[in-house]
Amino acid sequence: MHSSSYCASQLSGLPSDPPLDKGHIPWFGHAREFGKDPAKFLSKMKQKHGDIFTIRVAGKFITILLDPCSYDAVLWESNSKLDFGKYARILMERMFDVKLPNFEPSDEKAMLRLTLQNKNLSSLTKAMFFNLKTLLLSDQNQQWQEGGLFYLSYSTMLRAGYLTLYGNEEENYDDPSSQDKDRAHSSEVYNEFYKLDRFLMRAARSMLTTVEQKEVARIKERLWKLLSVERLNCKANKSSWLESYKKHLEELGVDEDMQSRAMLLQLWVTQGNAGPAVFWLLLFLLNHPAAMAAVQGELEKVLGHRRQTMKQMHGISQEILDNTPIFDSVLKEALRLTAAPFITREVLEDASLRLADGREYSLRKGDRLCLFPYLSPQMDAEIYEDPEKFKYDRFLNPDGTEKNDFYKRGTRLKHYNLPWGAGINTCIGKFHAINSIKQFVFLLLSCFDLELKHPGSGIPEFDKERYGFGILQPEGDIMVRYKLKAS
Repeated sequence: MHSSSYCASQLSGLPSDPPLDKGHIPWFGHAREFGKDPAKFLSKMKQKHGDIFTIRVAGKFITILLDPCSYDAVLWESNSKLDFGKYARILMERMFDVKLPNFEPSDEKAMLRLTLQNKNLSSLTKAMFFNLKTLLLSDQNQQWQEGGLFYLSYSTMLRAGYLTLYGNEEENYDDPSSQDKDRAHSSEVYNEFYKLDRFLMRAARSMLTTVEQKEVARIKERLWKLLSVERLNCKANKSSWLESYKKHLEELGVDEDMQSRAMLLQLWVTQGNAGPAVFWLLLFLLNHPAAMAAVQGELEKVLGHRRQTMKQMHGISQEILDNTPIFDSVLKEALRLTAAPFITREVLEDASLRLADGREYSLRKGDRLCLFPYLSPQMDAEIYEDPEKFKYDRFLNPDGTEKNDFYKRGTRLKHYNLPWGAGINTCIGKFHAINSIKQFVFLLLSCFDLELKHPGSGIPEFDKERYGFGILQPEGDIMVRYKLKAS
C-alpha cells in the first residue's frame, strides 16, 4: 500500500516511499496530463517533488527517476527484480498483434546483436550505400525539386534500411531493372508503413477509436502480405540479421502468420528512428550556417576528390566513417535535443533503490519504474548551458577531440546523453544506424544542393504523442529545395 510514511521510515533508517502524487481523479490519476505532454508534466512534477516521485496513471503506480547519477542502479539490476520484458510484451501485442511464446527480449537481443556488429557491420554498411544510391541517384534531373524534408529523410532511410535488412528483389545491385523493382517495392512498403505509423502511439496507449481500429487492421493486413514468409523467401541479398531472426521465430514454434506480424514489428524497431534523426540533423544544419560549413569542411577533408566521384563509389570505408568528429558532435547534439524514449521496468518484487547520494527508496511489487533521460541529463540546465539551444560543437573539445566530461552536482557523469539507451537496454543496432545516417547525409550533401524553401521558418513543434518512444517527430513537415550537382 502506498502511504506517506516518509518521516517514520527515515527516522527508523528504513527506505522511504518516493513522494506520491495521485492526482485528483480516482483511478485515472494523472493519465490525461501524462498522455497529453509527458515532458511538460514530468518537468512540473520534478519541480514539485524532486528527482524521484510516484504518480498514478490509469490505475498503475509509476515511479519516475530523473537523477542520471543513479541510473545505473536501475540499468544493471537483475531481470528477476526489475523486468523490461513484461512491458515490451504488452506493447508488442497492443501495437502489432504479436504474441511470441516464451519471449525473452534479452535472449533475442543477445542473438541478434552479432548480426548487426563486427564482421556483419561492414556488409550491412556496403549494402546500405548501394541501396541509398539506388533511391537517391536514380533520377539524373538537374533541375530544382521541392519536397518535405521529413518525407525525404524518413522515406529514404526507411526504404534503404528495409532493402538492406530484408533483401533486394534481385541479386544484381547495378542492374537498372532490378533497381526499378527495388524502388517500386520499397515505396509500397514505406507508404503503407507511414499510414500505420500515424496510429501507433495511440495504439500503444489503447486509445484508438473503433473506426481507427478497423483502418489500422486493414493497413496491417496489407503490410503482413508485403512482409510474408513467402515474399521474404524470394528475396536476394538477405542480411544475416533476417536469416537469424527467421530461424529464431521458427525455433519459438511460431506459425507463418505470426512470423509476418513479427517482421512488421521489427521493421518499426529497426527503421522507426533513423529517418526522424536524419530530419532533425539536416534541419539543424540548414538553420545554422556555421554548423553546415563545419560539416561540409570536414567532408571535404576526409573525402577530398572522392566527393566529386561519390556517384561512382562502391562504399565509404569504416575508417572514413570513424574519422568525423565534427559530424559526430552534430549528431550527438541533434539526438540530445530530440531523443525521448522512456526506459521502463516492471517491479517484480518489493525492493529498495539506493540513489547515488545515499538516499534509499522502496519500490513496490507490481508498480512500474521509469527513467526519462530526455529531461535529465539531456535537457538539464545544470549539465548543459542553454540546453534548449542547438550548439554543433557542444561535444567537441577546443582541440577538436570528442568532449565527454559533463558534470552534475560536481560529479562527472557516466550517462550524459542517452539517445541509444544504456545498460541491457542499449540499442544493438547503434553502429549500423550511425553508419547509415552518416552515409545518407554524406551522399546528400556531396551530390545535391539543399536549401530551405522558406529560410527562417525555424524548428517545428514536436508531436507530443511521440514522447516515450524514441526519436520525436515534428508536428508538420518543412519544405526544402534540392537539385543534383553537375558531375
